[in-house]
Amino acid sequence: MQTFFDTSASGNSNTMAIKTAVPVGPLTATIGYTSDNTASATNNTFGVSTSMAAGNGTLSVAYVSSDATSDVSQASVKYATTVGAASLSVGYSSTDADGSTNTNNLTASISQSIGTGASIFAEFANRDGVASGGETSAVLLGSSFAF
Repeated sequence: MQTFFDTSASGNSNTMAIKTAVPVGPLTATIGYTSDNTASATNNTFGVSTSMAAGNGTLSVAYVSSDATSDVSQASVKYATTVGAASLSVGYSSTDADGSTNTNNLTASISQSIGTGASIFAEFANRDGVASGGETSAVLLGSSFAF
């Protein structure tokens, strides 16, 4: 368990955080909480995440909720695996903020080592519910080199 408490700020300001890992059957859930109090506002954030082996890969899920001037919550899921020697991941997240349109993100990436520190990759991202009211998508193809 990790804890943090800071009262060094001026006035009535303080910050407190705690994080712990809790066994839940075959899983381990990581749970965190923060409270940031200033003279003019309080922001409390709670989050929980876990992952597990699924098929040939790893399934990860997370949830975060923050209450401040505007309440925000986000849930996400990601699956990462290998296909042959390539690494593949697919993820989805949904964010709900008071007074805003819900934002949904879908991401996918694949990368393949081609030897001597070089890799090629492809990534896709799609977001709907953006402030402009539209949907945004992007595709990235590239290479990387490690020396």
